[in-house]
Amino acid sequence: MKAAEYEELREALLHKDTKVLDAVRSKYTWVQYDTLMAIRSQERSRHVRLQHPKFRARQRIQEYIARYTSGEDILDISKDFDIPPCLLVRFLLEHMVGLQKHQITSCLRDPTSLPDSPTIFKVPVGCKDASNIFNPVSKTRLCADVYRCIDNDPVSSPNVEMIRRVTGLEYEMLLREHLQSLGIVYQSEDDLRAAGFSKTPDVKLVAPIGVCGRMVNWIDSKASFGDEHSHKMQASDQFQSYVNRYGPGMVIYWFGFIDELNDHPDVLLMDRFPDKSEVYCLPVAPVQFKR
Repeated sequence: MKAAEYEELREALLHKDTKVLDAVRSKYTWVQYDTLMAIRSQERSRHVRLQHPKFRARQRIQEYIARYTSGEDILDISKDFDIPPCLLVRFLLEHMVGLQKHQITSCLRDPTSLPDSPTIFKVPVGCKDASNIFNPVSKTRLCADVYRCIDNDPVSSPNVEMIRRVTGLEYEMLLREHLQSLGIVYQSEDDLRAAGFSKTPDVKLVAPIGVCGRMVNWIDSKASFGDEHSHKMQASDQFQSYVNRYGPGMVIYWFGFIDELNDHPDVLLMDRFPDKSEVYCLPVAPVQFKR
């Protein structure tokens, strides 16, 4: 996908209209649905990271608590402040209930693990006495709202995180299946770590292969779209370290990438595993032992 096309597509996907995805699919019929979803998800996650300091400002957190304890619906508060529901409930659990981060993570995995009390109340951060300002919140209400936030958060819920992990593992398995079908011997990430390597791609080939005229010693699988921001960050943090250790390699962005990023002399970008006709396996000479 060309950079100009990506920017146009990205801008279209950023609209908050609930029917925007259908409109984009109708206009960009040649772009796969998984690619659209990957771009949309990455842009939403990036927006949350950029806005995080504003989301957790002290005054803003007090506003969350004031509105929630006054009886307002938690999803309405989330919408008004443009904050993902699960991030909002994390702030409430931390500053209203007083839970630690590991306890909050447990609550999001199992909302029934909230403190066993009929009412939950804590003086908000920055307030010496809030007993006359905020009303107690029942455990029943808060527990139900945690469930609702999980179900209505397409960016930062535990369900979304689990889907990302499973998708990543699925495409790593697909990569291994392709290698095995061609009889290409490789070391997995676990094999490399067991051997003492700290910086490890998904697979390190025992013998290099040729792909589209390029030498490949390692392959990294990315169940994502290769946009400029994520690719350049990974290129400096990950890919170059693989090149330094193992030589030239290949990265597969299974949901596509911006064509102009495929300019590294030692890192070949693909959006699929190459066809058999595009792969050249070096012949392995038989080992002869002297008697």
